[in-house]
Amino acid sequence: MNENNQTPPQDQPYTQQPPPEYQGYQYQQPPPYYQQPYGGYEGYNRPVGFIEAYVAYWKNYANFNDRTSRAGYWWVVLMNFIISLVLSVISSVAALGIFATALGNPYAANDPLAWLSFGGITAISIISTGWSLVNLVPGLAISVRRLHDVGRSWPWILINLIPIVGTIIFIVFVATAQKHPPENQFGYLKQV
Repeated sequence: MNENNQTPPQDQPYTQQPPPEYQGYQYQQPPPYYQQPYGGYEGYNRPVGFIEAYVAYWKNYANFNDRTSRAGYWWVVLMNFIISLVLSVISSVAALGIFATALGNPYAANDPLAWLSFGGITAISIISTGWSLVNLVPGLAISVRRLHDVGRSWPWILINLIPIVGTIIFIVFVATAQKHPPENQFGYLKQV
């Protein structure tokens, strides 16, 4: 009851029709391998957690065929950013140790991070470079899978070669909501 003593409206059956451009379109059933354990389309756009997304990133190291949800993509970007930031901070501390030693800082010998100086900075540089190289293939793969999720093919990743504007356009693409058939030419690909 509301304040006007009127009874609330009864639940009406769902009668909304699809938009005119979808009238008569027969939706395809997803392929058999797509069926989730709990059945149907429920898993098609399921939420993805931080750990699940990062584990899937490494399990699908070179998978350029399926798709990745928006959340799955951005969780991986966040985790890789954090790891790169930590490596940068360690490298910066090592560089500061070198400068302090070069300037004759008498306390540099007592610095607990002195092991990062000189030889350590080379090791950190190798680790940072190695981390970047290891992430090259899975980074390309997750970007292509994300483009599949929004209905774009892999050549759109090359738009990043255009300085600034291309990167902005690519970010808009990967931040776009998922598209479903018929707009998405890739249909019901498996979400990884």
